[in-house]
Amino acid sequence: MLFGMSQGSADSRYAESVFVQSILCTTDFSSDSMNAFAHALMIAMNLRCEFTLLHASKLRESGLEWSSVPGVRDLLERWGYLEKGSPRSAVFERLAVDVKKVHTKTENALRALLDYIEAYPTDLVVMGTDGPSGAASWFRPSAPEKVIRNSRTMTLVVPATSKGFVSPATGGFTLKHVLVPVASRPDPHPAITYAFRAAVFSSEDVVHVSLLHVRAGASAVPKIKVPERPYLKWEMLTRTGRVAEEILKTAEALDCDLIVMATESEGGFRGALRGSVTQQIVRSSRCPVLAVPVSA
Repeated sequence: MLFGMSQGSADSRYAESVFVQSILCTTDFSSDSMNAFAHALMIAMNLRCEFTLLHASKLRESGLEWSSVPGVRDLLERWGYLEKGSPRSAVFERLAVDVKKVHTKTENALRALLDYIEAYPTDLVVMGTDGPSGAASWFRPSAPEKVIRNSRTMTLVVPATSKGFVSPATGGFTLKHVLVPVASRPDPHPAITYAFRAAVFSSEDVVHVSLLHVRAGASAVPKIKVPERPYLKWEMLTRTGRVAEEILKTAEALDCDLIVMATESEGGFRGALRGSVTQQIVRSSRCPVLAVPVSA
């Protein structure tokens, strides 16, 4: 049997286990980072969790008022969640979002990020891919891959200019279609778990989740157990070809809003979803990619 259905008594996606309780978002204060910032803030507001903004640079920028950039309150006011001119305290008092802003003086922003999440563990790191300016080192193509490879922290990589499931302009969110690549290694079930938990970020009655297995020769489709919920519609797809290429082509063809990938957190990437595949997906995906670490 390809699919095994696990029954759940909960009829509401909001009754499921909490997606995350703490979020860290990297920022370089540029427009390239705003898409990632909007996703991180929406998730934090939706879940009412801890929200840390981390900026690392060699010197504090001249004239930069760190306390107001990026404008958490400004964005929440624009989205209509706070009244114009609300005090700083309103973010926590009215929305239950505990915001912390951290600046680290360093020439190695990526090292600062890895050191920070080792000292202060967080459930989710949200990063942007590089845009036209390529200003901050953690927005260069290799940075998200290094975070995914060197950290056991779940990481959401959001393209700077392409679509996501959150509108930076309105704060509206919709998650219609999620793609989960599956293989024998790493175990795809942690990714499947977070794919269906992500339904909390959807305003749709039904969220479509496609499981994709890219065959390598005569490799068998792995046995998968998926949770049966009234708001989820599952399908299994199989393709033949190069793994990364087929994942990207399928995500594009299905107009997916999110790709959720299992990645091995110890001993490097093995199996069908090796490091090179993850790199290609992170660099080329037109939608956000959620990397879920799996113990080796």
